[in-house]
Amino acid sequence: MLLKLKGQSTAEYAILIALVGAVAAGFLSVSLKGAIRNKNQQASDYLMKAGTDSRTGTDLLAGFGGDNAVPLYTQEVTKTKVAGGDAYKNVTVLEQGGAEKKFTKQTTTSEAVSVETIDANN
Repeated sequence: MLLKLKGQSTAEYAILIALVGAVAAGFLSVSLKGAIRNKNQQASDYLMKAGTDSRTGTDLLAGFGGDNAVPLYTQEVTKTKVAGGDAYKNVTVLEQGGAEKKFTKQTTTSEAVSVETIDANN
């Protein structure tokens, strides 16, 4: 059955499979980042609830409220730069039937930093 397919149909299937894979990878990336952030919050809360003075038996974290949970703040900064020189390229694509599409491609580089801060002054 696959031997009867034209090359165009095979290419369309390959593009469709690649697109589905990219969407799945993006979803898993977001899901994993959220899970790691949640686990980090749980670990911070666990460590902050664990403080007891062994000599007097008093709770060292009594000032942090009933749950002794410390607020965790996340800040993210992304810096994007447009590549110099040939950063913009005009591209022309000739489609089936003679239609022609023109667009401009841009080359960029990005740096991202994520910082998590514990507010212990609460």
